[in-house]
Amino acid sequence: MSNSTREVAQRYMDLLSAGKFSEAFDMLSDTAVYRIIGTTPLSVPLPGREAVKAALVPALASFQKPLKLTCHELIVEGSRVVTIASGEGAGPTGLPYKQAHYAMVLSIENGQIQSVVEFMDTVAVETALLGNKLVPA
Repeated sequence: MSNSTREVAQRYMDLLSAGKFSEAFDMLSDTAVYRIIGTTPLSVPLPGREAVKAALVPALASFQKPLKLTCHELIVEGSRVVTIASGEGAGPTGLPYKQAHYAMVLSIENGQIQSVVEFMDTVAVETALLGNKLVPA
């Protein structure tokens, strides 16, 4: 198997799209840092493969209707990749979880993912995953 930047990113996205989250996160290096943007409780730097798996695999497994991720495009420049994706399911609250637009920025070296920064609608995280309501300020 080749370890080109594009091939690593494509395999990662294929595994996520197939719901094989643990296998996808196994592609992260031991020292990888994963960050979900925003100020949600999940928006903290997760340092290392095992921390990512410990935080995100149970969260994703808690969905009442499994998350179905679709990768629309990979944009590759050197060792960095931007993935454009969308996803939907039903969070542990039973509320719909719909992400019309995901963007993940991956840094890949030596066939492993060194970092992930995930951009998404954090309101969907707050409502469908954490059970919080959006109210006027």
